[in-house]
Amino acid sequence: MTKLARCITGVLFILLVVCPNAFGQGRTGTLQMLGVPVDVQAGTYDAGSGVFTADVREIPEAMIEVAFEDMRIQGKQLEWRTKDEHLTFTQSVSLWREDLELEANWLEYDSATKILTAKGEVKVKTEDAVVRAEQLVYNEETDEALFTENVVVEFSDGTVSGDRFLLRVEQKVMQFFGPFQGSFQSSSN
Repeated sequence: MTKLARCITGVLFILLVVCPNAFGQGRTGTLQMLGVPVDVQAGTYDAGSGVFTADVREIPEAMIEVAFEDMRIQGKQLEWRTKDEHLTFTQSVSLWREDLELEANWLEYDSATKILTAKGEVKVKTEDAVVRAEQLVYNEETDEALFTENVVVEFSDGTVSGDRFLLRVEQKVMQFFGPFQGSFQSSSN
């Protein structure tokens, strides 16, 4: 069998055992190891501790993906503590939902606190704006997203930048803290 034939050209699906608290919803998800050669061990599950780890940093085209009905997360390295639903992705992290796309170097979700944290070159794209920052902390309980360090918010008609930006998601309210600056284009009627 050739090396190419041994490689996984499709997707290796591993259906996770019921995830009782996955992202606070009591949902079941899938774990996919994409582009991993058949003869390469890329993940380990320790049933005693309930910890799944995977690392595909040394495989250029490979990615690890955790998917739920309404969300997908990909990265190069994963630690998933299944007993307390604590998920940490590192290296080339991307998250997709119907209403947004997120990119970062590191992402962590803790179901006990319902807090999602992203760090390092954070970029969030929505239909209304693109937000870049060094850190994002999203609280599911309050539905607030706090962006900090070198924050830049790009709208279709302008840009605002500063060090701290709070988005109250449901109310669609944006709050800027400390010094900030912006530039806008006025529409001509």
